[in-house]
Amino acid sequence: MEYVSRVPRSPLDGLIDDLYYLEGVPPYARLTLRPMPAALLIVNLGAPFRIRAGTDIETAEYADGCVITMPTRAFEFGYPLQTRSVGAHFKP
Repeated sequence: MEYVSRVPRSPLDGLIDDLYYLEGVPPYARLTLRPMPAALLIVNLGAPFRIRAGTDIETAEYADGCVITMPTRAFEFGYPLQTRSVGAHFKP
């Protein structure tokens, strides 16, 4: 899997930690992400991915992408067999 990350120039560097591009076959089917103090934007360019925020909540499928705003608990991110997306990690 290819992951490319870039820090944006001013004035976006005051709001965004990094912009990223992700493509390829993930080394794992699922990834658990811990709570974080900032938002995450994912623009999906490939097959739908799945997110589940806790064991008591159903998994949701996202075809176009999503914004995750300051999650207060861990969530599980399920990759498709081939993934391709761009996104931004925002600063707190």
